[in-house]
Amino acid sequence: MEHRKGAIAMDIKNIDIYNLPKWFSDIIEEVDILCEEALRSSVSYNKITEERYSILHKYDFISKLDDGDMEETLELTAGETKALSRFIALEHDKARAESIQMYLLGCSHIFKLLRTLEEI
Repeated sequence: MEHRKGAIAMDIKNIDIYNLPKWFSDIIEEVDILCEEALRSSVSYNKITEERYSILHKYDFISKLDDGDMEETLELTAGETKALSRFIALEHDKARAESIQMYLLGCSHIFKLLRTLEEI
């Protein structure tokens, strides 16, 4: 690999995910779209998101917490506490499904790259 004077080589451990180069940010955006499309066909993921939206619709305080708009002290009933606990569990399950789908998309991209390199 050729290094120009003063150029910084890209190293995965030095990537700041909050300050990505535009080209890389565009790739991530495209992968996000592919991930969303793949998850739309998942029955279990759709159940998670439907229950999540149902809780957000029923409990306004959870929606405010989720948006970061809560500025007041909360005193929750047992039912509200149970709903909040369930919402947190659903958020975990949703994030896990998205992470797994993102990983699988990455694997498929690597396999495509390897097949392309074999042809060279």
